[in-house]
Parts: sequence; structure tokens; C-alpha cells
Amino acid sequence: MALFKAAQKEGGNIVLNSYVLDYDYMPKLVPYRENQQHFIAQCIKPLLSKRNARNLFIYGGAGVGKTVCIKHVLRELQEEYSDVVHLIYINCWKKDTSFKIVNDVCEQIGYSWTHNKRTDELVSVISSIVNKKSAVIVLDEADKLKDFDFLYSFLEDIYRKTIILITNEKDLLVNLDARVRSRLNAEILEFKPYNKEETEGILKERVEYAFVKNTLSKEAFELICEKSFEAGDIRSGLYLLREAANIAELSFSQNIDINHAKSAIEKFEEFSAKDILEMASDQKDILSIIKENSGTLIKDIFDIYQKSGGQKTYRTFQRKIEELKKANFIELKENLTPDGKVSFNIYYSKGLTEY
Repeated sequence: MALFKAAQKEGGNIVLNSYVLDYDYMPKLVPYRENQQHFIAQCIKPLLSKRNARNLFIYGGAGVGKTVCIKHVLRELQEEYSDVVHLIYINCWKKDTSFKIVNDVCEQIGYSWTHNKRTDELVSVISSIVNKKSAVIVLDEADKLKDFDFLYSFLEDIYRKTIILITNEKDLLVNLDARVRSRLNAEILEFKPYNKEETEGILKERVEYAFVKNTLSKEAFELICEKSFEAGDIRSGLYLLREAANIAELSFSQNIDINHAKSAIEKFEEFSAKDILEMASDQKDILSIIKENSGTLIKDIFDIYQKSGGQKTYRTFQRKIEELKKANFIELKENLTPDGKVSFNIYYSKGLTEY
């Protein structure tokens, strides 16, 4: 039937390299983040002289370049200084407990005899190996960690290190156990959202590598840039570029025009609204309670949740609240109680598509 040959003849090839539109793509340079990379390098630099270095707390919203900057720094260290520095990168979304973290570190430093060993035993092994050199330990998405016991041990037992915590949550540092926070004594680095010109610059560079020249219309590009800037997340722009190209190719178009961009935006907004349908059942239950009690204090919402049969601890409940907040399903508003303490009321986001 020659279906694929017919499709090639009917529709032009718009995409040259779709990989440069992936979230995980590592560009050769990270534009507009040179100052942040320099600061990170300065924190690590003493390790290269066999001295202890500075720890670092990095925060900022999603899609603002935190992870890609760190990976660039690690890549340069790997290329030039791997003989003197252990480089350990952990995604705490996947490894969220001390046990998982410690086992992952063992794997990264080449120690495989972890079976039937306790976490504290493995920490001793890690420190004995790592202390022969220095270490950069990156904990990405650190707000997903369920405990920080391993961190206290690392701070105590590893002599020359830079420990880097990356998170979307500015308050994570102040909420750490006082013993951990005092030993961490971290420098603080904020990644602010890209401005409009920076957003356009980043997406323009990706377009040059991703698409055949002159296949993306000016109007479509400007609309996608505007939407990405509004979202404050460069990843939304990458999604829209990729989806607009898919829509254009499926319609056998030789170019990506503004209608393709609008269709991609509609799909993006529909996808975002439907995220709620993919929630775990406990999140849906919590959101239902918030909807019925919008404006109520967090602790009171938790009481209602428990009375309705909820089994999560308060700490886990707070994590679920943060996840709902990140997804823009709820809003938190700070207020002062009569005794001067800070509390938060939870509000259901009324603009959300019903489920």
C-alpha cells in the first residue's frame, strides 16, 4: 500500500531534530544563566585545592534552568576534574528516602555490596570511599524527600564536599531540622523566571536546530513565545513548538502557521486542565474537601480529611497540598492568628475545569 511513501510525498518534512525540543536536551551553552553558573562554580572551586567548599541552596520555579545549569557544571567537572572529585547527582522525585539515596550513592561510586546492610553502615562505606577525594552531591527536587537523616550524616562524615539542594520551594531551607540547617550553612541562589526577551531568545535558538529553515511563521513563533512567557516555564514553549510541528505535519502542511500554534495551545490548556483526572485518589479526595470548605485553615482541612477516613500523616498531607498548589488547583493565603502566629487558608481555584 506504500502508506509511508505516500505520506512523505504529500507532506513536507518540517522537523529536522526533535530532540532539541525535549525537556532533557542539554544545549552546549545555557543562555542567560552565566552568572548563576559562575556562582555555582565558585562554591565548588575550593574542592579542587583539596579544601572544604560551600554548600548551596538553589530555588526557583519550574522550567527556569536550575537543573540544566547544574548538569552543565557537573559535565565540565567530569571532563576536567573527575580524578579529584566524586560527582553525585540524585533526582529526589525517584529517590525520596534515606535508604534509597544511600543505595543510589553506593551505585554511583561503584560500591555494589549493599545487600543486607543498614543505612548507617552504608553511610560509613560511602564516607570512607568519598573521603579519598572530594565530592559534589546534588539533590535535585529536594522538596520531594520524605526524610533528611542521610543529609545530617553526609554533612558530618564527608570532609570535603559541596552539597547542593535544588527545589521549587523557597521555604524548604527554613523548614529543615535545625541541626541539619546549621551544619549545611548554605549559600542561597535564586533562579528567577526568564523575561520575555530571554524566553524568545531561548526558543529561537531551539527553533534554528529543530526545524527546517523558514518553516515556522513569525506569527506562530510570537504567539508561542507569549504563551511560554505567561506560563513562566520554558518547557511550555518547547511543548508548544513540538506540538505545533506535529499538528502541521499531520495536516500535510509545509509550514507551521498561527492556526497550528493555536491548536497546540488549546491542546496544552486542555491537557493542563485534565491533569486532575490523573490524580491519585487521595489527592482527589483532598481536593474535594478543599472545594467544599474553600477558605478554611490547613489544619482544619486536615481534621476534616481525617474524620472522612483519610489515612495520611500530617506531613504527607502537607506534601499533597503542595502538589495541588503547584498544579494551580488551589491557592494558599497567609494570615496572622490572634496570638501572632502565621497560618494559611486554602482556597479552591474556581477557574479550574470541573472534574
